[in-house]
Amino acid sequence: MILFGLFCMAAALMLLYLKYRVVLTGERCKGKITGIAEQRGGYAVGGYAVKKHAYLVKIGGRQYYTAHGCLFMPLGRKKIGKEIWVFRNETYGREVFQCRDVRIEVLSLVFALAATLCFLYR
Repeated sequence: MILFGLFCMAAALMLLYLKYRVVLTGERCKGKITGIAEQRGGYAVGGYAVKKHAYLVKIGGRQYYTAHGCLFMPLGRKKIGKEIWVFRNETYGREVFQCRDVRIEVLSLVFALAATLCFLYR
């Protein structure tokens, strides 16, 4: 149980690190949503690659994609053409993080709570 708790705590900290290395060292920019791209999520469930839907954001003349975009495609398509504020850092590639989007923090909190429960009930 302690090993699972350590794994959950490491996952929670890794998620926060991946976001805040861009947010704290990057710049805040206004971009325009130009479309939605379907990408591989980087992991598989039941042998099938998980896909995620990221917003394509145009800042200046370059195209970027959001770290996580829409959950439901019909609702996401309604945002095409709107301007959003994002954090970007050219050092870490073409992935940007939306301002005021707390999904990663919520997921990290869930992992941290799971780790706490594992440490309490060992």
